[in-house]
Amino acid sequence: MLKSSIKVRFKFAILIIMIAAMLMPVNSVGYAVVDETIDTTLDEMSNENPVFNNQWYSKPNSYAELVNWYKALESEYPGYLEVFKANEMYGTGEVDGGYDLYYVRITNESLGFHKPEVLFLGSPHGDETVGTVGLYWFTDWLMRMAFTDEICQEYSKEWLRWLMDHREIYIEISHNPYGFDNVQRFDINDWDLNREADCDGPGPNTGDIWGSVNGKTLRLFIDNHLIRVGCDFHGGVRMLLYPWSSTHDTLHRVSPITGSSYSHVPPDFNFFDALSLRLGDYMGSYGGVLNENTIGPIPDTVGYEAPGGICPWAYGANVEKNPAEDPYVDDERFGNYPGCGIFWISPEVSKVRDPSESSMGNDTIHRYGAELRRFVLHQTDIAQPYIRWMSDTPVNNTIVSNGSTLLFQWQVNGSLVVDNTSLQWSTNADPIHSPEYSASFHDEYDGMYVGGTGWDNAQSGYTNGVVYVESINLHEVGDYYFVVRAKVDQIYRDVVHPEVYGDNSYLRLIQERTNDSFNETLEGSDGLEKIQGRLWWFSPVIHITVIENMPPGKPGAPVGPTLGMPENPYSYTVAAADPEGDDIQYGWNFDDGSPIQWGEWCSSGEPCSISYSWDAQGNYSIRVKARDTYGGESNWSDPLFVLIGDSDVLSVDITNPENALYIQNVKIRSFLFRAPLIIGYINITVDASSAYSEVEAVRFYINGELEKIDTSEPYSWQWDETSFGRCTIKVIVYDKEGNQKCKELIVWRFF
Repeated sequence: MLKSSIKVRFKFAILIIMIAAMLMPVNSVGYAVVDETIDTTLDEMSNENPVFNNQWYSKPNSYAELVNWYKALESEYPGYLEVFKANEMYGTGEVDGGYDLYYVRITNESLGFHKPEVLFLGSPHGDETVGTVGLYWFTDWLMRMAFTDEICQEYSKEWLRWLMDHREIYIEISHNPYGFDNVQRFDINDWDLNREADCDGPGPNTGDIWGSVNGKTLRLFIDNHLIRVGCDFHGGVRMLLYPWSSTHDTLHRVSPITGSSYSHVPPDFNFFDALSLRLGDYMGSYGGVLNENTIGPIPDTVGYEAPGGICPWAYGANVEKNPAEDPYVDDERFGNYPGCGIFWISPEVSKVRDPSESSMGNDTIHRYGAELRRFVLHQTDIAQPYIRWMSDTPVNNTIVSNGSTLLFQWQVNGSLVVDNTSLQWSTNADPIHSPEYSASFHDEYDGMYVGGTGWDNAQSGYTNGVVYVESINLHEVGDYYFVVRAKVDQIYRDVVHPEVYGDNSYLRLIQERTNDSFNETLEGSDGLEKIQGRLWWFSPVIHITVIENMPPGKPGAPVGPTLGMPENPYSYTVAAADPEGDDIQYGWNFDDGSPIQWGEWCSSGEPCSISYSWDAQGNYSIRVKARDTYGGESNWSDPLFVLIGDSDVLSVDITNPENALYIQNVKIRSFLFRAPLIIGYINITVDASSAYSEVEAVRFYINGELEKIDTSEPYSWQWDETSFGRCTIKVIVYDKEGNQKCKELIVWRFF
């Protein structure tokens, strides 16, 4: 009774909170419109995770606690994660309220710091918490999945480590620490930190252009890096927002993907549109559906302009490269912004600005934590095109025998559309510049806006992307070097409204992949950064050595028991010799429909054993073949015939060396059976196979009279007619080559 009373009072309190939230005034100057809908009730939460533990994506009590969480990860993964004070690095001072601005860098530090860079900001509006909290849990998840034995359900550990080898992921822990601690939109000065940028700004409620230490630090950080992809997280509605905001309001464009019409479109509208739609599908719909109605330029989605926002500034404020923006950017005060040119999106993740902890989920309960993880991975991947060899492709420095056929499989990622990709190879160690051979060109997606990548058909954390496959036969001895090349995203070279914006993309990541004369250099925090444009991207080179290899000799027939019972294990031994003395692996066929089982590697000529048990009674033939370390395979051995079963199975002669047509066994069952005396009906079943053809039919005879022809398994016939005395049962098996096999059985039948 007490528990029931508490539950009633708790639900009443929730109702009061919801009513109060509905009566709150709407703030008209933010990206986010307040919508205090409860994402997940405690009852729903308790069904999935009744007790929070350290595996749940919990929320910190303060900015300081969140920073300490990151520092703990840094101490555990020091070669991959660094936490630093960006305000001290750039000498911008302490944030009002007594805060330092901590940034995080995730990368394999042993490989240097000149990789494609991406930047994710903890929410500029302090009460919009999902992005700030979710970025930590992404970092924690990434480290655990990449470097521990924990099972990663959605991604390979090799790919996660590849990302850290080939990307620099930067995270600003919180762009508004005071607002995060006090769960309020503005900082301690009541300034809106998403309205002070120098792009049609500042907006209302600021301390002028870059008035805050937070803004000054962000501006200097971006201008000291060649960041390709960035975002600032928000909450309060469910949307993906991109430039423009209050500028170029008369420029319209229809999406080539959905047919929806938008205003305030940026020059790279087509790329923003296509990629954001794919991203919305990939994130999932826990927080709400992301589609053409919730994805678009800021005013067309939120419904109002946001002058001085970070998103448009980070994209277009480099007025030297983008002179059309000069009227909107007050660069005369702070100079040009060389770091801009970023593919920047402002995701509104949750309809509730500060949703409950229960809405975060964990590694396997996919809520906001999983959606934010997918966002970061997708945006990190798109920073630069690359080609990924798939797992069935031979590894580098593989040695194979003459005449081997190799399967090469790959995906093209970091892009939206694959215009052309192909496998090429050479006997020269530089197949990129000196190819001698080329496979077919895959250009079926050329001219499209999407298609041909590993991210195709992305949906709720899963993809069903395109895998390219080539089968190559190597029939000459020598060294071969294979590489895949790809050209991507060429359709995005053309901007919309070139009469206003000019002919060139504002995005450095588009220029890099579509303009081979593009060159951008910047003397930044990590030294000289450089981006050189190119049209073709290449995979890692795979070196294959082809040798003149003799396969192992034919193994002798296996040695072991020939009689047994189902489900009992029996051991069998075989041996073969390899002409070059290579180690040998044996493949066993136990004639019960199971696939070939490959055993351990053994020395040439040495016997190897395997243990096996059959599930059902019957006559079986055990065969084995050998292969060496270079893939050369022997012929199959002669069979060893084994009878597994009891007296209910009448064993037959199954040897047939001429055509390898076998009758494995003939089973006779009756109401009362004591062979050869039978009372009641007779059910006859024949198991038959042909090694080099297919069984075409089985004929059943009684005393020389044909009773049935059966052409499909199981081959059987039930004899119900009354009969007395001596009966001859005969079965004849025919294969499609015209071979036949006969077996006769004599029984005495009464009734």
